[in-house]
Amino acid sequence: MSSGTATPVNIDVRALVHAIANPTSNEQYQRDQQTLTDCFKEPGLFLSLQELAGDRSLPRVERLLASVITGRELKNKWRSKVLVPEARKPEVRERLFSFLEEDDSGIARPQLGLLVAVARIELPKYFPNLPQLLLNPLLTCLSQMSTGSATSSSTATVLINTLWTINALVKEWRTVKLTAGAEVMKKLEDVFVGPVGQVLQIWAEKERTGENDWVTREAGRYAFKILARFCTWHWSKAKGLQSEAAASTIRALLQHTVHHAPVIQQNRLRIISQLPSNPPDETWKQLRSLIKHLRAIGKWWRTMIALDPKGFCNLEGATGGIGWWWGEVGGVVAGTDGAIAEDDSDNVAYPKRFLLLGMMLFKDILPILAHDHKDVFTPDFILSAFHLLVDKLLPLTSTDLEGLEDDPEEWLLREGGDEEAWAFEFRVRLFGCFVSLLTLWPCAERVLIALNNACRHLPQGVKVIEPEMLKILAEAEAVPPTDLPSILRREAVYCAMGRLSRALQASGGVDFGAFLRGASAWLGQPLPILRILKRRLAWLIGEYASIDGEPAGHFNGHAGSPQEAICVRLDITWQILIHLLTERGESSDKAVQITAAMAIKSCVDIWDLKIDYFLPHLQPTTAGLIALLGEAETLGGKRQIMEAIGVVIDRTGDQIMPFLPDLARAIPGLWHSAGSMEGEWLFKSSLVVLTTKLVSAANESSGGLMDLVIPLIEESLVPPAKEFFEEDGLALWQAGLYNAGSPYQPTAETGLIKLLPGLLNILSENMDLLKTLFALLDSYLLLDAPGIIQSHGEHLCRAIAHALSVSSKNADSILRILSTVALLVRLTPLNALAPLLIQSGIFQHVINALEDDKASGLILAAYLEILARIILAEPNGFLQIVHESARVQHKDAHRTLEETLDAFWRNFDYVGEARRRKAVAMAAGALLTTGHQQCLERLDGEFMNIFLDVLGELQDSQDAQTGAETSVPSWKEEHPEAWGEIEGRPEGARRTALEESDPAYSVPLKGYIINALTQAQSVGLGPYWDKADEGTKNSLSKFLS
Repeated sequence: MSSGTATPVNIDVRALVHAIANPTSNEQYQRDQQTLTDCFKEPGLFLSLQELAGDRSLPRVERLLASVITGRELKNKWRSKVLVPEARKPEVRERLFSFLEEDDSGIARPQLGLLVAVARIELPKYFPNLPQLLLNPLLTCLSQMSTGSATSSSTATVLINTLWTINALVKEWRTVKLTAGAEVMKKLEDVFVGPVGQVLQIWAEKERTGENDWVTREAGRYAFKILARFCTWHWSKAKGLQSEAAASTIRALLQHTVHHAPVIQQNRLRIISQLPSNPPDETWKQLRSLIKHLRAIGKWWRTMIALDPKGFCNLEGATGGIGWWWGEVGGVVAGTDGAIAEDDSDNVAYPKRFLLLGMMLFKDILPILAHDHKDVFTPDFILSAFHLLVDKLLPLTSTDLEGLEDDPEEWLLREGGDEEAWAFEFRVRLFGCFVSLLTLWPCAERVLIALNNACRHLPQGVKVIEPEMLKILAEAEAVPPTDLPSILRREAVYCAMGRLSRALQASGGVDFGAFLRGASAWLGQPLPILRILKRRLAWLIGEYASIDGEPAGHFNGHAGSPQEAICVRLDITWQILIHLLTERGESSDKAVQITAAMAIKSCVDIWDLKIDYFLPHLQPTTAGLIALLGEAETLGGKRQIMEAIGVVIDRTGDQIMPFLPDLARAIPGLWHSAGSMEGEWLFKSSLVVLTTKLVSAANESSGGLMDLVIPLIEESLVPPAKEFFEEDGLALWQAGLYNAGSPYQPTAETGLIKLLPGLLNILSENMDLLKTLFALLDSYLLLDAPGIIQSHGEHLCRAIAHALSVSSKNADSILRILSTVALLVRLTPLNALAPLLIQSGIFQHVINALEDDKASGLILAAYLEILARIILAEPNGFLQIVHESARVQHKDAHRTLEETLDAFWRNFDYVGEARRRKAVAMAAGALLTTGHQQCLERLDGEFMNIFLDVLGELQDSQDAQTGAETSVPSWKEEHPEAWGEIEGRPEGARRTALEESDPAYSVPLKGYIINALTQAQSVGLGPYWDKADEGTKNSLSKFLS
């Protein structure tokens, strides 16, 4: 290490790296690793590590460790002047370029990647000579390549590393949308396109003769990727911004790839055919480079199609190139029974990803062929592709059958979490149509759907696919499913039938009831191999069920009313599904049963249809699902079954009540059995969601479920479960409160009241969930506010006060909290609540907030409503609170009340809602009944104006003395979303009782003011009335008459 390199104080970096790379014990390794991590903030550490990475005298493992750490960490720390001083950056850049000569790619690539990251930060303002510094070694290598002689190992290393770096650099910058990004890309293009194009030309000349070595092939691959990225960058621009030169480059590169893709494949096949028993490493490396080059071409074509499919297909040679690739797929499968080895090895003639790329490219251009290339998109072309898919690519293979035999449930659910699995599988691996919202269709099925969609423009009389589908269905049905070939054929035909179900239904070609009656003839046969077909039949029913709720005109391009159900209303549908769900023995397996459960979910989850069609089958279906839930072996399988049960609960409502005890008893066992298993937390989340549905279905009877509910809520809110399904636990808690008859059921020790202290603690800690948590608190208050204030009042008010304090800058949060405070005031006797409001500081906070002339009107209106609600509850009590609050704060009581009444009047105009304005007007009237001088003095000019304003806004009912004003909306009308959640629930009844008894809604303001003025006369209002403005009194008298 050079003497000029600063190293961390008291740390021997070399010895530390050596110790980590060569651990003597796990404990020592952990300590050394932590020591190194602690040094990441030390100046000079990463520079020292970079030097170690470049020191060829050190063991490879130590150099690799130093390189990986430096490359990973400095990408994010380059801007730190402490870790990388400006004066040292030139040294670091220079050392980065030295790794172009590093022949160990594991060591070189992290440093060259760091070089690209640095360039992303510094270009174009700093590091302006970077392109030239990469161009120089490229030109040197290119001069040696041009001679035709073999490149030396050192030249080969520099060539590959340089091209790798240029490719990474272009990849990094082509996505930068800022002007600076375009400037840098233009600079890179000007510098590199010419030399890189020469590399590709040299590669092409040698590839056509089959004389390439690995270095040239790898250099050609990187050269193509670089040019392809420049072309993609231009192609992604708006058409008016694409230069003619760029368009010419794109056309040239496309024609190059169309010509050379078959050449690459021919050379691959030649090398594979000549492979000795123990091929040298050079041969393996060449095969690897060739197949990666081919895949790079296919991916580039797909990228170009995605950006502009029509434009790409109009380029000369584009459709021909994709036609060649699709032809390779067809040639491979045409002469087989569809049993293509799903092998992606480099020495396989047609690797899996090569074939999948051909299928995806074909899928991508089908819409363009159908619209713009009708000379290609002929009936013969359509039928040829259709039969290739159905006859060769959709049937299950021996690999699938082995998986089915070994573990049916695991086979069904495999890859259930990968939404892109369709792009990596030829055919169905898992009847994944039920997983992840229909996104797991295998590639062959996607191509089939795309082919059918491309045929939509064909008139009904010249349809091609639908008649052919009916023909092969009839042929398959004519052969009894008694042996494996006939069963596999039917399975593939059913698969195609399901994927084309919408088109077939729109054409009216399939009598699904007759089809199911035909299927029922073989369902009872005791043949184990029929499990294959049973699974597919259950899946097919689910596919047809998904059509039942769609508009009748859905396939004709216009909207319509829900069409008549073709599937779910049929008794035969339910007979088959229940049979498949409940059948046990060698003729069934878990894959059949779980697929049946998912089909049931699809059949029930049709909200446009009344559920009457399912109710006759509810008992056997629910019993079967509960039994299967206990039998399924995987958490994924159990989760699918629970989703089906959840939909049944949602759709059947009260009808599910007889089955709730059995479901509730099953959940604890399922919960505990999931411990430490893969997918534990996702599964437990599903259990919490299912329990929420049980509680909602139980409604007012849910008190009997609290022994199940409360432990689940408690576990959901503590680590590690909290990290996975805290929100689900809160939703269960809310459902429990919505449906509770009492917070003390079954007892005060085991009911929902047990959770209230925890809620109040969370209110003080978690502001991110404030709205959810205060909704829970509202529900508790609606259940028993007086009791809660008596037992938890101090804790509750302290939590609210803390929330108000920490949320002061968040208007939405403040409004949510104030809504709860207003509810608390309305529900709780003031004599019990008043001391707590003062002690916690809530009342003082409200008064102070009303003095804030910079606050928003909405917030000031919410604070004023709280004052109004206190006054309406007990006007004399309000005066006592003001007096006590002043005493606690060592203020003058008279002055405090004066300021409070000033704020009352000053903020009235901020109140907008009719009910709130009416409540403020009533509060003004209530204050007059106290006979307090300071209140009576407010009659003229303030309270009377409030009366006149609000009376003028309200519309009287026919009985102005006893009927509520029609212009004051009900709570349900003001809060439709909140009402939608609690309608039909016990909380809905509690909220309705509260709101309909609210004086600001149910008591006419005119009668209230008359009574208030009458009462006030007996406590000294007379002189103040006499002094009031005559015009104002006359106006008020007219309103009150």
